[in-house]
Amino acid sequence: MKGNDYVKLELERSEFLKAWQIAEKYTGNKSTMDSLEGVRITAREDNTVTLEATDLKTSVKCTAKGVNVLEPGVAVLKASTFGDMLKKTSAQTFTLETGDSRGLLNAGKSKSRFPVIPPETFPNIPESGGAEDICTLQASDLGRLINEGSAAASAPSDFPKYLGTCLLRTSDNIIMAVSTDGKRLARSKRSCDPVQKKEDLLLPSAATKDLAKIFTGDNNVKIRADGSTVWFCLEDSEFSVRRVEASFPNFERILNNDCKTSLKISRDELIQALDRIDIIAKNTPAHLMAMLLSPDGELRIIARAPEFGTATETLEAHIEGENLQIGFNAAYFSDGLKALGAGDVLIEFSSEEGQTRMLRAEGDDYLYMLMPIRLTPQDLLSDDDPADFSAPNQPEDDQAQAQEESYESGDDSEGAPF
Repeated sequence: MKGNDYVKLELERSEFLKAWQIAEKYTGNKSTMDSLEGVRITAREDNTVTLEATDLKTSVKCTAKGVNVLEPGVAVLKASTFGDMLKKTSAQTFTLETGDSRGLLNAGKSKSRFPVIPPETFPNIPESGGAEDICTLQASDLGRLINEGSAAASAPSDFPKYLGTCLLRTSDNIIMAVSTDGKRLARSKRSCDPVQKKEDLLLPSAATKDLAKIFTGDNNVKIRADGSTVWFCLEDSEFSVRRVEASFPNFERILNNDCKTSLKISRDELIQALDRIDIIAKNTPAHLMAMLLSPDGELRIIARAPEFGTATETLEAHIEGENLQIGFNAAYFSDGLKALGAGDVLIEFSSEEGQTRMLRAEGDDYLYMLMPIRLTPQDLLSDDDPADFSAPNQPEDDQAQAQEESYESGDDSEGAPF
């Protein structure tokens, strides 16, 4: 069975599986290239084993534990095939042997043979050796930063490209993550001392969100970059992401502190109310909910969908300023709250048609801004009002147009309507 790609390993299942599950997430499962569906295993004479995977946009290289190298070499295993075998075998220790385009998994009385991918077809993964150090911060801080800062990113877009991205920006001892889809904006920032280089790193939001799930605990993550790639380096793993070639809009020019009415409320309590409201709101043309704020401390939320029904929630809250009736996309509003984390949220409303700011009540390290939707009188009716919600009060096309009007941004050169 020996050949140029021969390798033989003794594996301890539970330890090896930890590294394998990280690597297989970054295989190109939908690619037409067989090599992108594989995980490359490199076993060395010093008994170190690395796993590598890539979808050509994001790559990972990690050190596998629980491995005894019997014969060093290189093999590329199809993630779906070998991964299923690895997860479903009952044996805790077994051997893996590959060569001549075939692999053998020997787990005592259980043996499986399977095809392997030629190692020479596996693409080169970018090396970080020539990259510059940007900054270093704790993994849990980076994960939270990315999760909060990417909350306003939309699905990947061909134009403008920044809509599907997350910007990582370093300045004097600060790193921030920012995203926008033109209707909302999310920004999170953390102290980062020291910052070795001030830099703007524009990355695909899908890739950064996946990384946020991995970055936990108190290990340090070193961020490195060159002109095309950004690396996130931990002690036993390294993730690389291709930079997006686009300009992020000058979001700072639209930030303001105008506040007509403010609302302070438990984030969890508000999310639970919105989850119930959303049962009706998702059936409206613009996913619309109406919020009625009174300085006496009552927050009323209404969703009304012709032919579906109405939902009303009344919550006690700390409200200051003027009475306000304002509409929002319920899903967008919830996205900002869910990224915020536990605790109280402070929401500042500038007007019925101006930007609304969502902040952590105890600090300014998180900001989520979104634009309201223009309300019609019918949107404010609830079950307590003498109205028949079984039929629309205006043609559905007209109602959809009215609800979407405030989302039309005009011809702003940077695409931000705030």
